[in-house]
Amino acid sequence: MKQYQPLASSAANNRRALWTLSILTIPGRERYLENLVRSLNEQEFYNNAVIVVVYNRQVSADEERSIEQFINQTSENLPIEVYFNQFDTSIVGGRNFQLNLCKTPLIVFIDDDVTLHEHIFPALLQEFLSKPVAILGVPSKIGATEDQFKPRSNTPFVTLDDIRFMPVQGMMIATYRKLLVDVGGFNTRRQYWGEWTELNLRLWRWGYPTGYMMNHGFLRHWEDAPDSPTRSLARREQHVVWGLICTALEYNAVDTTEATEVFWQLVQERYLAYSFGDTLSAKHLLQTVLSLMPQLSAEWSSIVHFQKQAEQHPFQFMPFHNFTEEEVRSVLLGAKDRMRSYQADILFSETSPPQPTPKIQRRTFSRFFSFSRLKRLFQSKNA
Repeated sequence: MKQYQPLASSAANNRRALWTLSILTIPGRERYLENLVRSLNEQEFYNNAVIVVVYNRQVSADEERSIEQFINQTSENLPIEVYFNQFDTSIVGGRNFQLNLCKTPLIVFIDDDVTLHEHIFPALLQEFLSKPVAILGVPSKIGATEDQFKPRSNTPFVTLDDIRFMPVQGMMIATYRKLLVDVGGFNTRRQYWGEWTELNLRLWRWGYPTGYMMNHGFLRHWEDAPDSPTRSLARREQHVVWGLICTALEYNAVDTTEATEVFWQLVQERYLAYSFGDTLSAKHLLQTVLSLMPQLSAEWSSIVHFQKQAEQHPFQFMPFHNFTEEEVRSVLLGAKDRMRSYQADILFSETSPPQPTPKIQRRTFSRFFSFSRLKRLFQSKNA
């Protein structure tokens, strides 16, 4: 695999930056990627950030050079790096590739069909330092409208201290690099569907809460972007049914119980219809399940191993669990200690991060807390 570092100083910046803004992209979405990168250049950062673009398709050497040249010219202020995933180009393969490239304390996974608006990153940093939360997202709107896309209005949540605690449904997810590594990264069996749903569940079961920062910035989701790796995927029903089978087996949710009722209700009312559309029938469903049997046989020992690990999780939440306020408070109580080492990584790295560029520095420090003030806030809260 050939790796590119288009700016001479980009490798050093990547080592010393606070944020990695990681974008997964595929052919045909160049205009949307360009709009996203430009919106990132309008954002404000307490410390240096680097944009890392992962091109999640196998391409020729000539195509690599052309793609790299195009992507390089999209970023005006922030250093940008381009990498090509030439091996497992499933969505999860791309996600783990993104994680492996990251060298900064914080990583933000950003879909290539969104743009960012208002002041997101200073607020994200403040929330990470002051609250024991593992993943933060921001709400999204549909295109140029004011209609909210995610989080979906019908998804249960608990709001505490200005955070909407619930699974974060992709699009833009900010988190700690080391935490994701510690919990095992992305589940390789989620290939083309459900990687964020499974990761959120695993984090909650380990005692790391996730949620949305609802009052500081938003995304716009441009749904007309072509060739969606999920919506436009060929044989989508196989990928979704495979994800559902793995979820039921990995988390011992096969039997219908009070704890698994929500999972099976969503399977019946939402996910089968999403998978098959107008072709949903008992015949088509059975054919799809049977076509997955060889894959299930090959993965069986890994699934059983995962089952045994999942039985040791301190919280035994089932897939699509509807959290109560009492449960969220219980997870938060233990998360305060569990999150301290990850929070400390932001502030007490061995190498002092360089100062932001003058343009970003002026806008950041005139409007928000200084980085040193946030450091004092973190120290006082954890004294």
